[in-house]
Amino acid sequence: MSDPCILCVAITGSVPTKAANPAVPVTITEQIESTHAAFEAGASICHAHVRNDDETPSSDPEKFARLKEGLEKHC
Repeated sequence: MSDPCILCVAITGSVPTKAANPAVPVTITEQIESTHAAFEAGASICHAHVRNDDETPSSDPEKFARLKEGLEKHC
């Protein structure tokens, strides 16, 4: 391949829960692990949504900071 390519992974979506898809990563740890696997496979961008404990979408900056910290460490 001579043309570069950027791979983006969307690991969660904002709505799916484990009830709908048992493989969806909802905890910060699961999201870091899922993103790391995608990174190892060649992804360079991650689109993620952090979740509350009840798996609903969250805008909590502390949760995003923990996710960012884990991604920077492992990816």
